[in-house]
Amino acid sequence: MKHATSLLAAGLSIRSSLAQVELPPSFEVGVKWQIVIQNTIDIKAPITPTDAVVWDLDLYHLARNQDIIPHLRENNPDTVVICYFNAGLAQTSDCDYERWKNSELLGNVYDPEEPEFDDEQWVNIKNQTARDWMKERITLAHEIGCDGVDPDNIDGFHNDEDGHNGTGWNLSQDDYVSFITELAEHAHSLTTERGYTLLIGQKNTPDLAEQLSEVLDFAVLEDCKSLNDAEDTPFCSEFQAYIEKGRPVFSIEYPSTLGDTETGDCNPNGVSDDQYEASCDTTKGNSDFSTVLKIQGDVGELNGCTQYCSGGEPGTGVVVTATDPQLDDNDCPGDSESNS
Repeated sequence: MKHATSLLAAGLSIRSSLAQVELPPSFEVGVKWQIVIQNTIDIKAPITPTDAVVWDLDLYHLARNQDIIPHLRENNPDTVVICYFNAGLAQTSDCDYERWKNSELLGNVYDPEEPEFDDEQWVNIKNQTARDWMKERITLAHEIGCDGVDPDNIDGFHNDEDGHNGTGWNLSQDDYVSFITELAEHAHSLTTERGYTLLIGQKNTPDLAEQLSEVLDFAVLEDCKSLNDAEDTPFCSEFQAYIEKGRPVFSIEYPSTLGDTETGDCNPNGVSDDQYEASCDTTKGNSDFSTVLKIQGDVGELNGCTQYCSGGEPGTGVVVTATDPQLDDNDCPGDSESNS
């Protein structure tokens, strides 16, 4: 009963916050999107796809390269830029990592069985200082011109079930609902340079979709059909709560034949016919989702290689957004002044 009561209280706060949201007119269900997280996009090359309206890009790539957002808007004035950041963990590549590493707010590594992520540690999101620092990431997104934020890894409670305490903080669903609600209130208090509310979305975590769809403005899902793991439970339908409220759901499927995970090279002919049909099937609770097919794993993970389901035919819809890894290492905001 305590759990239900706390979620009800969160829901009341959520509805109060949501009433003030002003959305860009181009931000609608079914809108075409692109997501590139692996490396920084290269605006010296032609922007592809030319008709993507929503771009989900790494916050710190954009903070290090602040000419990207204006360039995207010059290419398409309706562009909506969503800035991805890690809300549940801190990692060594974050521009604000120095404050985290000696803060006693970092717990266990992301997953001891996945050593490629051993530079990421779970944050104590119950702590107010940690919450305030995450809100400062949202403030940074606002300052550099983002239209919204995509806070990742809000599902640490799964690591702490049955007394396991995998995060090191004994986190619960209620903790994350409270955390994300506080982040949403902060985001919604900010107005973008074009006069709209700073948007905030939900990343995966179907357990929280019913509550968070009351406060958040969109959702970003990965492998919601569970095509890559038969033991996982498909969860696309949980996010129809967003569609019913007129809020976009951005879906990523990871067919293995799209590209080479070790080199990141894209298959110019796209995925195999059977993987295309499975990935693009809209009868699995994912009707009206905005779907992209991406490479998963190693250097290909969420790089510029993308296939779209538009057109309905295998072998079509393949694009490669140009990226430049060297741009990833540009100075963080303030670094050039402190080093001069």
